[in-house]
Amino acid sequence: MDLPRGLAGVVIDQTSISSTKNARLTYSGYPIEEICQASFEEVVYLLWYGRLPNKEELQKFRKMLVRKMVLPAETVRLLLYIAREPQHPMSILRTTTSLLGTTNDVEHDEPPRILAKMLTVIAAIVRIRNNEPLIDVDEKMGVVENFLYMLTGERPDEELAKMFSTVMILQADHEFNASTFTARVVASTFADYYSCLTAAVCALKGPLHGGANERVFEMLEKVYDHDMDPIDYVKDAFKRGRKVMGFGHRIYKHGDPRAKLLRPIAEKMAKRTGNMYFFEVQTEIADYMLKEKGLYPNVDYYTALIYHCVGLKKDVFTTIFAACRTAGWLAHVMEQRREKTLIRPCSEYVGPDERHYLPDVND
Repeated sequence: MDLPRGLAGVVIDQTSISSTKNARLTYSGYPIEEICQASFEEVVYLLWYGRLPNKEELQKFRKMLVRKMVLPAETVRLLLYIAREPQHPMSILRTTTSLLGTTNDVEHDEPPRILAKMLTVIAAIVRIRNNEPLIDVDEKMGVVENFLYMLTGERPDEELAKMFSTVMILQADHEFNASTFTARVVASTFADYYSCLTAAVCALKGPLHGGANERVFEMLEKVYDHDMDPIDYVKDAFKRGRKVMGFGHRIYKHGDPRAKLLRPIAEKMAKRTGNMYFFEVQTEIADYMLKEKGLYPNVDYYTALIYHCVGLKKDVFTTIFAACRTAGWLAHVMEQRREKTLIRPCSEYVGPDERHYLPDVND
């Protein structure tokens, strides 16, 4: 009996949050090409409640999220102690997410407060690792503007805030990906929100999931540092049996729609920050990969450069992905909890059969 590896193509449940049917990404029925023009807060509201907010609801929702972007004092104390090298930032985020589940009256923590705290935690991890002071939330700004401000210490202009909002929206959800499915499995046991998010963070850390963006920028750095021809680098990688990260997708055989939307943002960001060399390298490699291997860039390929242009070090890239994806994780946890069904699949046993224990055989 041939079983699909990694549950490829297996429908294990229903969802009304997002879909990749026919290789088109939609959020609650809205094509990603259209909904990415909305604000981040609108999209979070859509993922959680299945509809877009009206003007009054949006304003109230935005203010609520921003006001909750404050961490418990005990979380800050722990971060100041652990959020330094050599630990990987995702390991720090995993531990801190778990800690959030033990502090500050968590029994009454609901998704808005949890999302707000996760964004602030991630910004704090970045600041501490850079030996920079933590930044307090500015209630005059929105969620994305505050997130960028708390990451970099600089208030973003309107163009940067809009571009980064689009980036966060494009990574907010993606059906039953590995980390989301992990969160849903834990949610099906009726575990608390923080347990679900901790499990999701663990799944996202792997290089075949969220960690791919770090590997993409490692490639760009190697080409730059050694003054290599980008195509020679790719050819050498294949000769050595190494995978070129940032290409291909199990669902999108003819191009990741998110990558298509991220490419012009990466180019604009590169121009703004004097990083066009990296974008040109990306373009050369992407053209070669499509021509020689029939592979298209995926979402990780261009986000790696965008994160670099924001001023972030590559080791924190996956934590930024987690900041974006937390909105989707919470949406799926809420949906799974409403189902009140434990996820418990079956397996096909392929090990030895008909073995018997003989207690005297070794006497």
